[in-house]
Amino acid sequence: MPAALPLAEWVCLTLIVQKVSHGWALGTMLAPDGEVGRIWSVTRPLTYRAIDGLVDRGLVSRTGQTAGRGRDRVTLAATTAGRRLARRWLDQPVEHLRDVRTAFLVKLFLRQRAGLDSAGLLTAQRELFSPTIDALTSADPDDDLVDLWRRESARAVRRFLDQALDPVAPGEVTKPDLRISARNQLRGTVVAVQHGEVMSTVKAVLADGQPLTAAITKEAASDLDLAPGDTILVIIKATEVIVAKAQ
Repeated sequence: MPAALPLAEWVCLTLIVQKVSHGWALGTMLAPDGEVGRIWSVTRPLTYRAIDGLVDRGLVSRTGQTAGRGRDRVTLAATTAGRRLARRWLDQPVEHLRDVRTAFLVKLFLRQRAGLDSAGLLTAQRELFSPTIDALTSADPDDDLVDLWRRESARAVRRFLDQALDPVAPGEVTKPDLRISARNQLRGTVVAVQHGEVMSTVKAVLADGQPLTAAITKEAASDLDLAPGDTILVIIKATEVIVAKAQ
C-alpha cells in the first residue's frame, strides 16, 4: 500500500516523474482550465506547497534552474523512491466510491498520459467496489434521499467501470426488441433487491398492488442494473397453470 499523501502531492509527484519539471508548469496543468485541472484542480499556492512537501519527504529534489520568462525556474526531478511510489500509486484502486470522480479519474488520465494500459486497474476497481455496490443497490424502499443519492451514485460508478472496460462503439447501440411470444407480461416497480453469492432475489409490486418475487442470477441483476424504484416488465413463462377456488 503506497504511503498516505495528500492527493495534490500524489498528482504533482506523478507529473514530475512524467517530466513536468518545474512548478509553473505543474500549476498550469492543475489550473481549472489545465489538462489535469478539468478533472481536479489545485490553486497555484497549494501546488507549490505540495512540491515543498515532496521535497521534505525526499521524493522530489530541486536539481537546478532553467531560464524562462521573468525569473529563472527551479528544475524538479523525482528521486528513486519517488518514482517507485508513483508507480505503485497509479496501480492502486481508490477505497471509496466518492473518490472515483477525483482521484480515480486523475489516475486514469495520468496512466493514459504515460501510455499505460488501465484495464487491470479498472478490473481491480470494479472487483473492490462490487460488494459495496451490491449492498447499496439492495436498499429498502423506505430509504431517505441520502440513501437514494448513494444508491444512484453507486449505480453510476458501476456503469462507468463497465463502459470503460467494454466501451460500446457509436452505432452499436440499438433499441431492444421486446416483441416476444410470451403473453403473460406484467409491468411493476422494484421494491427490493437482495444479492446472494450466485442468485439475486428481486421483489416488485404490480400496478394493482400485488407483490411478486423473482429469483434471477446475480449476473443478470447486475446487467439489468436493478434497484428499488425501477420500472420493470415481468414476463412469466410456465408449463402449468394451477386453478384454485374458495370452499
